[in-house]
Amino acid sequence: MAANTRSSSLTRRSRARCSASWGATCSSRWARYRRETYSFNGSNAALATAPTIFNAAFDNVNALDSVNRDVKAAYAEVLVPLGEMIDITGAVRIDDYTGFGTTTNPKMAFRFQPIDAIMFRGSYNTSFRVPAFNQIFNGVTESPYSGSDLADPVRCPGGVPNTTNPACAIIRPTINTGGNLQLGPETAKQFNLGLVFQPAPLFSASIDWWTINVDNTIQTLTLRQLIENAALFPDRFIRDATGEIDVIDNRWINAGSRRSQGLEVALRGGVNAAGGQFLAGLDGTYLLKRREKLTPTAAYGPSLIGTFTFAGDLALRWKHNAFVSYQNDDFLLSVTQIFRNGYKNQALPGIASGAITRPDFNARVDNYIIYNATVAFTGIEGFRMTVGVKNLFDTDPPFAITYDGNTGAGSSWEPRVADPRGRAFTFSVETKF
Repeated sequence: MAANTRSSSLTRRSRARCSASWGATCSSRWARYRRETYSFNGSNAALATAPTIFNAAFDNVNALDSVNRDVKAAYAEVLVPLGEMIDITGAVRIDDYTGFGTTTNPKMAFRFQPIDAIMFRGSYNTSFRVPAFNQIFNGVTESPYSGSDLADPVRCPGGVPNTTNPACAIIRPTINTGGNLQLGPETAKQFNLGLVFQPAPLFSASIDWWTINVDNTIQTLTLRQLIENAALFPDRFIRDATGEIDVIDNRWINAGSRRSQGLEVALRGGVNAAGGQFLAGLDGTYLLKRREKLTPTAAYGPSLIGTFTFAGDLALRWKHNAFVSYQNDDFLLSVTQIFRNGYKNQALPGIASGAITRPDFNARVDNYIIYNATVAFTGIEGFRMTVGVKNLFDTDPPFAITYDGNTGAGSSWEPRVADPRGRAFTFSVETKF
């Protein structure tokens, strides 16, 4: 089985340079054309006479001879200095995608530096993202549902089975997954405001507030989300002639909106000593808001910060990369820390409902903290040799329940947060002629 994606492009650019004096402007512009082609040859093992493999990934249902789309884009930007303290930047980008039409996205930004040590900055822009070929053109996979945690959400509000109520009998419909030819692009608006403070060359601190508003999000909903919000997605429940749910359509969908806000923090400090330079720094993100809704008319759900979700990235309250280093003319020594805040663990349906208890169930996933170290020799011009250790203390990822009842996939660690590989050693040599 092999997927083949090709992209060819042609770009023409024009750029003018200027000083930042009063009344002068700097501009840049470019135009680009690109053709994207995708094909997937399926698997020769999945012939009509071959046995059916339940939930086999990338089988022949996804075979595709070839599809392509043309992407045309044009961009222009202008920088206008308003005196020595203020710069204003304006930009616009126009994209045209085969099958999706034309979209225009502007950007405005400013920089205000009243004194050398302090700078204020901010920007606003819009953007969009078209779905991937797989999300559009993958075939429809029909899988019989084998779980015992679904009931008809129309006859049984909430869709939780109850053996004492005939309306809440267990249902095991066919689950359809795969591509959606009607899928549209995501759209987004971004804002940010920030402050940079640099009292000395080796010391700086910055903080930026940002917000990202995404609409028409491209996602696959969990079965539980569909069941609990059946009134919002009636077309996703396909019934037979008797009115029983025969199929649940769980293909890709443009579903609702996402609202995120946070703070980006960057700290740097250093001192010249011992024949070299000591530096320390931290780059971190503090999440202030993450909420979603499933349709434009629905209400936003509860905060997702610090809570397990299947879709997208996990909304960790805090995460950072920090480092300390020493460098002289011959060597660079560095130790880095990777920190990811813990979060509320996923609870499987029986535990979440309270019907099942598990003595060792960890309701919260622990913080994830590992250290990396490198030593680089730079004493010869044009030559660099680096030796490193990843996960210096051979730390295991914290236990996390990531089981997905829709696909049967699962593990004991969260790949979006942690790395299951233990201590590893690296060696590299670079030379320039």
